[in-house]
This record gives sequence, C-alpha cells and structure tokens, in this order.
Amino acid sequence: MRYESKRDLPETLRDVLPEEAQDIYLEAYKKAWEDYREEQAGDLSRGSVAHQQGWAAVKREFVQSEKTGEWHRKGEEPDKEDKSLLDEVRDLF
Repeated sequence: MRYESKRDLPETLRDVLPEEAQDIYLEAYKKAWEDYREEQAGDLSRGSVAHQQGWAAVKREFVQSEKTGEWHRKGEEPDKEDKSLLDEVRDLF
C-alpha cells in the first residue's frame, strides 16, 4: 500500500512515532516507492522495500527508549520520567 500523507500511515506508526519521525518515515517511504525496481528487490515487494527504507531513515535520527518505549531524537535527553532514581543519583556524581 502506498502512503501519501501521515494520515495514511498505519495507526501503529502514528501512535508510536513523534510527528517529526513520521515525516522522516513518510519521506523515505515515498522515495523508496518511487525508486523501486523489482529486479533489485528480489523477493521483497515494493511496499516491503519502502517500509524498510522508512524505518531505516527514522532509526538514523531517532532512538527508542528501552525503559518507556518512546522515540526521541538521538543525542537529546529523554523525558525526565525516562530516568530511574539510580540514573539521577549517578548524574549527581
């Protein structure tokens, strides 16, 4: 299935990814969809290739918190709630 806008993305992506990450996913997905060549993809469908490229683009710029499961930009401090009490004590020293 081809996605034209963020509204077209599966609910699971819209619920999990921040707006910026959705934009990145959609841009990479659409580019891969346009560039798709069956002979290059082997057994993968056009949608599978586009989906892989979308996620790869997101993962280049975003990371998922192991504690909360929420996505945030790489290098940015996750929400305070993401830190455990032990992490906060370590930051003091």
